[in-house]
Amino acid sequence: MISTAADFLEQFKRYALSRIESEDSDIKHTVAIGDNFEGLTAELLNKAIFEDLNLKMVERSFVYNDSGVMSAEFDCLLVVGDGQKMSFAGRYKYHIKDVIAVFQVKKNLYANDLDDAHQNLRSIIEVSEPRDPDSYVGRLFSNAYKILTSKESPTTERRTRFTDRENMIYHYLMMEAFHPLRIVIGYYGYTTEHGLREGFVKKLEQLIKSGPVRGYSPSSFPSLIICGNSTIIKNNGMPMGIPLSENDDFYFHVLVSSSGKPMYHLLELIWTRLSYKFSLGSAMFGDDFDSEATHPFISCKKKRMSATNWGWEFFYHDLTKQQLSLPLVSQPWRPTEIDPDKFSILHMLLKVGTIDIQTDREFLEFINDCKLDADKIVKELIDARLVYVDEGKMGLLVDELVTLITPDGKIYAGENRSGEMANYFNKQIGANPTNK
Repeated sequence: MISTAADFLEQFKRYALSRIESEDSDIKHTVAIGDNFEGLTAELLNKAIFEDLNLKMVERSFVYNDSGVMSAEFDCLLVVGDGQKMSFAGRYKYHIKDVIAVFQVKKNLYANDLDDAHQNLRSIIEVSEPRDPDSYVGRLFSNAYKILTSKESPTTERRTRFTDRENMIYHYLMMEAFHPLRIVIGYYGYTTEHGLREGFVKKLEQLIKSGPVRGYSPSSFPSLIICGNSTIIKNNGMPMGIPLSENDDFYFHVLVSSSGKPMYHLLELIWTRLSYKFSLGSAMFGDDFDSEATHPFISCKKKRMSATNWGWEFFYHDLTKQQLSLPLVSQPWRPTEIDPDKFSILHMLLKVGTIDIQTDREFLEFINDCKLDADKIVKELIDARLVYVDEGKMGLLVDELVTLITPDGKIYAGENRSGEMANYFNKQIGANPTNK
């Protein structure tokens, strides 16, 4: 469903831009030109949201908080409810709790426009004062935390033993789930993915050449930047999620990039947020469960700036035009083939929840009786993203584990929270009906 909707939006965008070029090219008034592209964006997004959820797209409006602090004006907002209409203008004021996403729209998107959009969208963070979050925020955070750290969301007690790195990642993801989406849409400007990446990095280098500056941390970057057919996507597990690396110095891919399918990435971002807020289920995303391929763009690591302050150091993955021109191929979801020993360990976890791999008697007796290398078998289960280990305790990383033995005796294990295992094997049966 999401791919079909994205294709439709791409076609509508091309049609609308051709109309603007043929009918409105004689308009030179910058405000009128801006209004035209903001209206196009609102029309695109209106076609992307669901009926019966009381969702609205409003233009040139504002966001406020309980303290009465008002944001900058946003070109477009995706909101819930009616808001407060300004007395003599077709603009609105919305409380931040009713805001799903804010947008900055540019006809042309270049380096200075990127920074202008960045500063504008940051104002939504400035009005996001502490408040009780909606219930969906915790679920969104927990799943993102699991995707990026390959561990279960920590308890309050576990957080008392966090490292500085763990603390920063925890708070970064919590704020990402708490804040509305921040999206930049440019219709023209950089014509290639390489150009967009270079423009972004050169502007960032210009801003920080004299030393650290506030307002350019991973949490402040927009959730998504679209420029023509190219995109920069934030890697926060909501939904784009490349796990943190335990080995690399720059362990966190904060931004990735892609060429093609900008409307797909836009829909995936918005629909993910809506699916959590309104408990819509996963059927609207389709049934292929493919992982979209992207190019690494900017990685980062924590850095101590002073005795009491931490900051971030960035690393640019300087890919060539040729490297970026290679087709990106999505990775289809597949279950993991496991052996009987791994099958037994997974079912121990299903029975007891967690296992202390250093002291659990049943686990250690099983390892000894089967003459297994405990470190090796646990690492293989971790690498398959079936289990996690934290402070010596192993638990299931998947929410709904399904194991299956095929007629030829092979054993498979995988996630089935959204029907991944069921869908995969139904397709296998459909392609090979004699294997039923």
